[in-house]
Order: sequence, then C-alpha cells, then structure tokens
Amino acid sequence: MERFDWDDLRFFLAVARSGRLTAAARRLGADHATVSRRITSLEESLKAKLFERRPQGYALTGHGEQLLAKAESMETEALAIQSEIGGADMALSGTVRI
Repeated sequence: MERFDWDDLRFFLAVARSGRLTAAARRLGADHATVSRRITSLEESLKAKLFERRPQGYALTGHGEQLLAKAESMETEALAIQSEIGGADMALSGTVRI
C-alpha cells in the first residue's frame, strides 16, 4: 500500500459528514474539484472504494465506514494535541524592563 496524504482525511471527513462534494468544499474553503481529486487520491492510495457516487450524493461503502471510525479517532487526537500542546512554548514569559 502506498502512503496517503494525511490531509486527505480532512476532505474524507467533510464529504462523509455532508454527503456532498459542494457542501464539503464550502466547509473546507476549497473548490469542489479539489475535494473530488483528494477523495480520488485517497481511494487510489488505499486501493479501496470509500464512497458510492449517487445522484443524491456520496454514501460511504463498507471500507468508508471503517475509515470513518479511524479518521474520527485521529481527528479527536489531533485536536487534543492542538489544544493541550499547541502554542505552549510560544506563551510570553519573563521580566519586562523599561
């Protein structure tokens, strides 16, 4: 299995949650074509179909459901890292002399 771009998981989560490329694109501040490319790239790198493309939107396949659970766990951990550790060393400290 080739490596996938971790950032593609953000696109995957947005499509999985909204069910539509345009809604996911709006949420991510990206073009719908970019979202489509990122989903295709993720599917190719994982060698698995993650969505059924239907006229009414995108529906998760069995592989997509499995990935959703893992991706949500990863998202939770990433957000925890950001809130607990992010910027900790950037806080101002020390004595100010004038």
